[in-house]
Amino acid sequence: MNQPYSLRRRLVWLLTGSVAAIWLLSALVVYQRAHHEADELLDGQLTQVADTLLAIVAAGEVEHFAKELQDHSHHNPVPIAFEVWHDTDGRMLRLATSMGHAGFESGIGPGFSERQYEGARWRFYAVQDPDAEYRVVVGQAHAAREGLAREIGLSLLIPAALALPLMALAVWWGIGRNLRPVDTVAHQVGALDVQALTPLDESPALPEEIAPLRAALNALIRRVNEAFENERRFTADAAHELRTPLAALKVQTQVALRAQTADSQQHALAQVIVGVDRMTHLVEQLLTLARVDPATQGSPPAPLDPAEIVATVCEELLPQAQRQGQTLTVDAAAGCRIAITAAWLQVAVRNLLDNAVHYAGEGARIDVRIAHRGTSCAITVADDGPGVAPALRSQLSARFVRGEVENEGCGLGLSIVARIAALSHAQLELGDGLQRADGGHGFAATLRFNATTVPA
Repeated sequence: MNQPYSLRRRLVWLLTGSVAAIWLLSALVVYQRAHHEADELLDGQLTQVADTLLAIVAAGEVEHFAKELQDHSHHNPVPIAFEVWHDTDGRMLRLATSMGHAGFESGIGPGFSERQYEGARWRFYAVQDPDAEYRVVVGQAHAAREGLAREIGLSLLIPAALALPLMALAVWWGIGRNLRPVDTVAHQVGALDVQALTPLDESPALPEEIAPLRAALNALIRRVNEAFENERRFTADAAHELRTPLAALKVQTQVALRAQTADSQQHALAQVIVGVDRMTHLVEQLLTLARVDPATQGSPPAPLDPAEIVATVCEELLPQAQRQGQTLTVDAAAGCRIAITAAWLQVAVRNLLDNAVHYAGEGARIDVRIAHRGTSCAITVADDGPGVAPALRSQLSARFVRGEVENEGCGLGLSIVARIAALSHAQLELGDGLQRADGGHGFAATLRFNATTVPA
């Protein structure tokens, strides 16, 4: 089982980690940029120092400059090392050098160059006057440049680093505040009474991301309440329907016990058998309805041709119809394909036909046919029995509702068919059946499906 996790903690880590990663990337870019700016700044400084020294020595103030330089270096060490050379009879002689530095290596060409000096990486700049009489070389260790770049970068990055924990706290607080409606909805759901589910209060405003959750929960609660109410009504109706045959069985059993003659006893026992048959039929219908009600048929059913199933059901119920002198006509032409589970189609057709056999009366005509028109496929069971008044037809698909004809039916057949139709995306249509001799019409029930184009 997966352990629960904190959404707030995950969001804080995600946002803070993302900002920290961006901050580190920014730190690298800032450092590189600061190093580049330091290089340009210090290169300009090297150029300025070299040009100044060259101007001084070219003006003939070498001795005065050397003395001033030594005095100044004692008190303020110069961060730039330099050397001044003079061409005397074709030989280059060192006139002055910065204090604390040995002589540079020879061979440093004009302009900027980099080389090792005193065990470290240095950058040099060399310049000479137009007559090539004087030559000035200035240099600076890379460590000084990196130190300057580091100072510039840290001056920018340290405030950001100090602000990172404060930002994490702000993110934690902000996320907690914005997730408060989720806690509110959770408390409302936790406070629901399972014995009396009521929809959540929709008056408080919620964010757009959470409002659909509350709406979905309320829709679910309404569906659950409707299901509970249907089950309570079904239980009450089933108890009532079972109570009647049980009472009749008890009465007939008592009659059989008190019977004075064998004929009276046999008649009472025969009535007991009739009552048991009726209860058996009722229980079978209840079990069928219970199997259909959960609406769990798994994957969508493959399209099938209903002709064979309809013909098989009609063949099974033909003897029952013949015992009542009824005429059963079947027109189940193949070629129509519908999407429905085969077992459900068999139950639906059996209930429609069994309903017609029970209520059409003796000597009735029953017509079963499959009609394929355009994009629809209809399975119709029609009879020329007493029929059902139009005002009552809309109620017949409810549980334990019968027509106006007195019969031993339990009132669940059309309810089962209606449920199967709803689960199969079909329509159950109730209307006028076959015309009677007196000009009236019997009763007809039609299952109408959307025909598929899947080949047989």
